Amino acid sequence: MRNRPVIALAGNPNVGKTCLFNALTGSHQTVGNWPGVTVEHKSGRCNYKGKIYEVVDLPGIYSLAGGSPDELVARNYILTEKPDIIINIVDASNLERNLYLTVQLMELGAPLIMCLSMIDIAEHNGIYIDTEHLSSHLGFAVFPLVLNKRIEVSPILDKVEEYLVQPPVPATIHYDEVVEKHLQNIWQIVLKSGLGEPETKIPQRKFSESASIAYDILIKSRWQALKLIEGDAELTSRLSDEDRALVEKEISAIAKHRGQEPTFVIADDRYGYIRGLIKDVVKRKRKSRLTFSDMVDKVVLNSVVGLPVFFIVMYLVFLVAVKLSQPCIKFIEFILSWLFIEQLGNLLSSLSFPQWLNYLLSEAIGGGIVTIGSFIPPIFFIYISLSILEDSGYMARAAFIADKFMRKIGLPGKAFIPLLVGFGCTVPAIMATRTLENPRDRVFASILTPFVSCGAKLPVYTFLVMLFFPLYADLVIFGLYLFGIIMGVLTGLLLKKTIFLSAPGDFVMELPAYHIPTINGIFMHTWHRLKSFLLRAGKTILLVIVLINILQGIQIPTGRDSEKTSILELGGKLITPVLQPMGIKSDNWQSSVALISGLFAKEAIVGTLQGLYQNSEGEISGDQLANNIKSSFGSNASILAYLVFILLYSPCAASLTMLFKEHGFKWMLFAFVYLTLLAWMVATLIYQILAFNVLSIFWFVVIGAIFTFIYITLRKIGSKYAFQTE
Repeated sequence: MRNRPVIALAGNPNVGKTCLFNALTGSHQTVGNWPGVTVEHKSGRCNYKGKIYEVVDLPGIYSLAGGSPDELVARNYILTEKPDIIINIVDASNLERNLYLTVQLMELGAPLIMCLSMIDIAEHNGIYIDTEHLSSHLGFAVFPLVLNKRIEVSPILDKVEEYLVQPPVPATIHYDEVVEKHLQNIWQIVLKSGLGEPETKIPQRKFSESASIAYDILIKSRWQALKLIEGDAELTSRLSDEDRALVEKEISAIAKHRGQEPTFVIADDRYGYIRGLIKDVVKRKRKSRLTFSDMVDKVVLNSVVGLPVFFIVMYLVFLVAVKLSQPCIKFIEFILSWLFIEQLGNLLSSLSFPQWLNYLLSEAIGGGIVTIGSFIPPIFFIYISLSILEDSGYMARAAFIADKFMRKIGLPGKAFIPLLVGFGCTVPAIMATRTLENPRDRVFASILTPFVSCGAKLPVYTFLVMLFFPLYADLVIFGLYLFGIIMGVLTGLLLKKTIFLSAPGDFVMELPAYHIPTINGIFMHTWHRLKSFLLRAGKTILLVIVLINILQGIQIPTGRDSEKTSILELGGKLITPVLQPMGIKSDNWQSSVALISGLFAKEAIVGTLQGLYQNSEGEISGDQLANNIKSSFGSNASILAYLVFILLYSPCAASLTMLFKEHGFKWMLFAFVYLTLLAWMVATLIYQILAFNVLSIFWFVVIGAIFTFIYITLRKIGSKYAFQTE
């Protein structure tokens, strides 16, 4: 027996599972990935009347067919873990589509409770559902929910307690007479094959035992027969050749009887049951009336204004993030500097700590904490804005708008979702490409994800842009994000014409109704994302700052008169000549070292810059540090080129590792070389245009020659090898 009962939440995407999950678990949540796959896993604890429940939020799915990683994860979890209760969340405003998953869960034999979400939207649209009547038809309890109000979970958990003792028996879905006849024949074949057992009464046992028996009864009987008719490869492979031939004969008889594929026969009959159910329990008072979502979508999804609206929305996100974070950053920096640098330094001095240790703890580590603290406001406001857009239903529209546009660069609209994930981090964005069915699309989308500026780049943009363009910070940061997207589009067109010559896969996506996001849900999403980022970024920044201070302290002889140079300065000076065409002066070796640290983690660039631009006296004020950085770069043209290089060059080591794991060494190497070379070319082009002189013409010719070489090479690769992983 399990230590505690398990409640699984199942439902279609965008039906409010997360709202119910947050209401049940509060802050007692963990987020990770399901074992062996990149589908997100969320679980938490719920304490009710002295009993602790484990709550698992299954991926949003439309069916249990197993055609996608999400469906496989959900189905396998139910079959293997056998949760004690499944709470099926159903969108009341789209009842017919949502009930298809409900029917499959009923056929699976799962102990169910139904929660009708968005009941307020349904009633606003003139849809009224008799929940008691619906419950009597289904064989288990039905609860209405309004997501933008506080969810009262007590009645639901009371019913869970009742069902743990006596699980509900869902109603049986009956098919037409001929289909039922062949279904029973297949069932008998399943029983004789040893895969199933006849149905028996469910005894009253303790929670895990009764739930397990409830599953076993139907899993080993009618459900397996239905899956065989639907062509389930896993179950079919477990039959002997003789039994498989008998099953195929019965399935052929069904297809001949109905004149269509057996899979469609089962789906049609399920929808027939659903339509009859809806006709009996749903009353409609207004018909053919445009809903609020329909009216908004007339503008948001318009072929002419839809894309401009999206860019306006994203600009407002960055405007809010920059404007609201500016005063917060100053306040946080003041408090943390006073606490971790001044006061800690004074305390360590009074305790007679060695100077080097005092510097390491107060200046290096304390300064790193100040840097991390300054990240919090802009990232917080970015994440909270994106959470609002996601929870309201707008982000699904963004993917829909992008479909036509994405197909022009050689990708399906579904690839827009991993790219959106890239705003947070490139690593999960690459992992999210697994949801694309076509291997060609997965590799193509993975290569384009670094063009979407991840959350780790935002502190770098904010730090440098606030120094050089304080009055236009929001415009410059938004421009960088937009320029990255433009370069991604141009790269997509280049790769579409050279390597990825085949057509992209298809894209189908549901558009959920607009609704007001819950404050609890917004802050819960934001907190988990912010916590994950800060824990990862904080470790990296502190490690890099300590390492840089150590390397800066190691001096080696470099010439006559016993001159010594730090290892960092020597390494930076070696690569600085390569960066001179993009405006990096020969004595600005610190910026070169920062780019190297950015290969480990982009957020480390800020810590490196702050650590290296200290003067020989070590401790300097923020204004002095800013002046050092400004004088080192010398002009706005060079800093713009530098920012563009950071935007475009190779992603961090973690992202490269993920590319290697997902697609192999060659694609990882291609991404590293192509992106870094592209970053150098574009940054050089921008600097030479903004700071034009006679030598600029030479660099224009060099860039043109390099691009021509890249294009010819890619064309040769595409024509000779094409795409081998399809």
